Amino acid sequence: MHISIYKSLVPAAWILILCGGLCYSLNAQPDATLDVKKPAKFENRVLGSDKTFTTKFTLPRRLNQNLITHYNFFFNANNKLNDILAGAKENFKDDYTELLPFYNYTLETTSAQKIQLDSVLYKCNAGIMLHDLRNDWIDNFYLLMGKAYFFRKQFDSANIAFQYLNYYFQPKKKDELGYKKFVGSNLNEEGNVYSVTTREKGSLTSRIFTEPPSRNDALIWLVRNHIEDSSYGEAAGLIETLKQDQNFPARLKPSLYEVKAYWFYKNEIWDSAANNLVLALDNAANAGEKSRWEYLVGQLYAMSGKTDLSYKYFELAIRHTVDPVMDVYARLNQIRLSKGSDDQKLIDENIKELLKMAHRDKYENYRNIIYYTAAQMEMQRNNFLSAQTYLRKSVQYNNGDMDQRNRSFLYLGDLAYDRKYYQLAHDCYDSLDITSPVIKHADSLIYRKQVLSQIVSRLNLISVEDSLQHIASRPEADRDKLIKELAKKLRKEKGLKESDSSAINSNNPFANKAVTDIFGTNEKGEWYFNNMAMKSSGFTEFRKNWGNRPNVDNWRRLSEVNARLNMGGNQKPITEQSAAPDNSNLKSNPTDISYAGLLKNVPLTPDAIRISNDSIQSAYYGLGKIFKDKLEFYADAIDTYETLLKRFPNAVHREEIYFDLYYCYSKLGQAEKAKQYRNLLAENFSQSRYVGYIDNPKLAEQEQDATKVAATKSYEAIYNLFIEGNFDEALKQKKSADSLFGKKYWNPQLLYIESIYYIKQKQDQEAIASLNSLISLDPNSQMAKKAETLVSVLKRRKEIENYLTKLKVERMKEDTVIVFNELPKPVPVEQVQKDNRQKSAAGPPSNKDSAKAVVDSSQMKKLPAAKSATSYSFRPADQHYVVIVLDKVDIVYVNETRNAFNRYNQENYYSTPIEMSLLPLDDTHKLVLMSPFSDAGTALDYVDKAKKVAGAQVVPWLAPEKYSFIIISADNLEVLKNNKDLAAYRKFLETHFPGKF
Repeated sequence: MHISIYKSLVPAAWILILCGGLCYSLNAQPDATLDVKKPAKFENRVLGSDKTFTTKFTLPRRLNQNLITHYNFFFNANNKLNDILAGAKENFKDDYTELLPFYNYTLETTSAQKIQLDSVLYKCNAGIMLHDLRNDWIDNFYLLMGKAYFFRKQFDSANIAFQYLNYYFQPKKKDELGYKKFVGSNLNEEGNVYSVTTREKGSLTSRIFTEPPSRNDALIWLVRNHIEDSSYGEAAGLIETLKQDQNFPARLKPSLYEVKAYWFYKNEIWDSAANNLVLALDNAANAGEKSRWEYLVGQLYAMSGKTDLSYKYFELAIRHTVDPVMDVYARLNQIRLSKGSDDQKLIDENIKELLKMAHRDKYENYRNIIYYTAAQMEMQRNNFLSAQTYLRKSVQYNNGDMDQRNRSFLYLGDLAYDRKYYQLAHDCYDSLDITSPVIKHADSLIYRKQVLSQIVSRLNLISVEDSLQHIASRPEADRDKLIKELAKKLRKEKGLKESDSSAINSNNPFANKAVTDIFGTNEKGEWYFNNMAMKSSGFTEFRKNWGNRPNVDNWRRLSEVNARLNMGGNQKPITEQSAAPDNSNLKSNPTDISYAGLLKNVPLTPDAIRISNDSIQSAYYGLGKIFKDKLEFYADAIDTYETLLKRFPNAVHREEIYFDLYYCYSKLGQAEKAKQYRNLLAENFSQSRYVGYIDNPKLAEQEQDATKVAATKSYEAIYNLFIEGNFDEALKQKKSADSLFGKKYWNPQLLYIESIYYIKQKQDQEAIASLNSLISLDPNSQMAKKAETLVSVLKRRKEIENYLTKLKVERMKEDTVIVFNELPKPVPVEQVQKDNRQKSAAGPPSNKDSAKAVVDSSQMKKLPAAKSATSYSFRPADQHYVVIVLDKVDIVYVNETRNAFNRYNQENYYSTPIEMSLLPLDDTHKLVLMSPFSDAGTALDYVDKAKKVAGAQVVPWLAPEKYSFIIISADNLEVLKNNKDLAAYRKFLETHFPGKF
């Protein structure tokens, strides 16, 4: 088939062309004309569609055209579209805990099959253009074409196809003037009949031997297209028109109810959506889809408060479904809907029914879901303890359903968090897979988990120190007895004998051969890996000492751990502090579990008790700060601070505590209590700045603004030091600024150029740390994307450098420039392309030909003066350079700028190679030259486009005042090289190109 004829046109263009003129005798339009300009190669070829106007449509021709058009084109295209839809349905997974989507596929999935849908469109175009337009399948092609555009989410093109089918295949009646019938009017001979559809023949013969008119189907699809395009007004108007149409065919009424139900569903009118979906159930493709819609109807009626109807349709879903998961959830929903006179009694009955289900073999694989539902019912009467028990069972009986496991942990974590059970909440959140689709707000959950970790560590410290002080306060005999019993218990948990306690060192698993000979046997005859107690203690000790290390080689190396973690997303790297052993946890998880080792942790001396009390004070103060600043739990902050003051009236942070208590009571509207702590602050700390903040709230804002201004100026100065090459001073001042202002006022540009400096110095870990800080500031910015790419490259730096070394390519040093005594004239584009083709044919250049005329940056001031004209000339037709003027920028960042624009040129001007070179003009300015541009206008076009994206995409790390664009001809460049008066040349440009530079 001569596909080249129609492949050169976009399918949407064919629709627009054909809208101007298709004609046929039986299905085509008698007033249409076909005026399609063919490619020169085929302009003398007669297509099948051309013969529409010159050939009689005899019965043999009609049979032949119908047969070929149907089976060679429409049949294949329709099957391909059905396969795409079937694949989308197969990959779709329903979440029965939430309201089901209306359809069991998504347009995002179908639109991803762009190549296959393009194939459908090409077959449709070919089927139309290569055959007589009077055959019976033309309208089917246009319907299929509209569907293909719909599934590609190109709703405007789909709308054109459906509307074309609606207009050109409308009912028609030739009178003496050749007019069509009037659509939606009573001017037709039928009388007062308002109709927009095509009347379909109802005889048995016509139903067997002819296809129904696709125009009517197109109207239904047009409604669906409007809904998906959020054009709800147009969709509602067409629905109502079709509903009132007396000629609307009975076969399409379920489809009309379907799109009507979908309209109500999208507009969240649940009862009307359910009522119409009930009438559309026969439109389901198979029994599975019908039962799914019945389940959805049950959900919709439940949301509308119609319990009886909801129960009925859940029962129908149970009866018809072949999906056991739907069966379980439908039964669970029925239990929720069960009637009863007493709410408490009703909940008890429902839970009993659920537990009966859990004990049946039929539902053994769904116990996790059943117990999860039981927990939800317990929470209807606020019974947290029972809900916790059922959620733990839900996790216990999990059969590999990770989504349900995450759902159970998330629900239990949220319940515990709301009830201030912070340890339980932290443990549940720590067990979650953050990437699970169950997690809807992963960022907030990660933040909550980090805060909970800080809370739990402080609560544990307080608990441990209080316990140790209590042990220390007991009589010596009781204390010794208690410690010995504890040591015995710990040894037993670790699977040790009492006699081994003095020699054990759990930090070194190979220090005690009797215990840790992992390939030997102990007296019990158990191999190490079969001893669960030893395995558990070993795993615990490893995580305590080394952190959560991945199961990879080089697990001891922090850089390798961070590299592995960062591969999974924008996770913050482990710091040395967090990866190291947590010394604050040594008392709660002692490494030496002998009597002497445990006794060391007990504070028996005044100094030890003082240190213990200081730790408790610090933990309480930190808790109060977390509750106040990070969670805004003001009541909890008040309880924490007042507990601290009660235990330690002369607390170290008393001044800050008084102010925080004033703030928290003010937030809770308790003015008297707030005033009390303001007075305490004034009495005990009369010179405190916090008193000034209370009496003059604007003072804090003024100080904060002043700090922000000072920090901004400081970091801007550091940025300039970096960009100008004064690296030692920049690093010194940044260290000082960080000590004053912290990380709060860092900006992405500074972090990026700092990382470039570290890369230059081959300090890759410092560079990665700076880039990760940049990413955390704004993960979605262009700077962050560049930083992620750079981090990825740095992690493979050794591999890349080894590869380049093996290639034996001489690379130009980064701190050197090419200096031209006489800059080459711009070469015509045609010549450049010709030279590139010749170079490509000749093969790669030899090493001896690479990177000539290289000198280091110390020679940039020694450009010899060239003899040339002394004034600038205006010849816009001459070839021009585009020049990036860099002002006080070190060669390190000059090269980075050149590389950035080189990447930009390769991506956006790949068909026209742009040569780049570097020219130092004077002590301050360096010029990055780009050529060739055929004239000044072409160069200006480049500048206009580059200016718009340079600051956001190309060099976002470079301050705007550090670079600018100009254009210059080769002759004028010679003049500029001699006089070095850049300001004069800018004035010259402004004269001839006002407002451009």
